[in-house]
Order: sequence, then C-alpha cells, then structure tokens
Amino acid sequence: MNVLIRDIGNSKGIIIPSHTLKEAGIGKVADMRVKDDCIIVKAVKHPRADWLDEIQNDPPTNHEAVFMDGVEDSSILEEWEW
Repeated sequence: MNVLIRDIGNSKGIIIPSHTLKEAGIGKVADMRVKDDCIIVKAVKHPRADWLDEIQNDPPTNHEAVFMDGVEDSSILEEWEW
C-alpha cells in the first residue's frame, strides 16, 4: 500500500487506515523502530500479557514444585535490622 507522507509541524506523518491498525493489533501506543532501511511499527505487547492463559492451559501438577516455594529463610531474616 502506498501512503502519502505529510508535513506535521517540524515532523512528517502518514495516515494508517483503522482496519490496518486493527488487523495488526495496534491500539493507542505502538513500538516503532528502524531496521536496515525499513520503519517497523508493531503492537505493544505487555510482558506478562499471556501468562494467565498459559498457566490455565498447562496447570501445575500436584508433584510439581511451586516456583520460589520455601525461599523465605528465617535465618536470613534474623540478620536484617528492622
């Protein structure tokens, strides 16, 4: 798709059709970078966005250790000044 590059103050801009943004999953904020000779605009994905879905799709089994279980060590707590 060819787009017209427009003057916007001291910057330049393009009009991206709504259906194109929706198809790419882009909302109000996007990630933009330059790679080689291309400008890449991507949807921003939150770092833990899919964690709950992944856990529900593969729940821990009864014999599987819980992450960070037993990390709190009372001997360490005694060294701290409160």
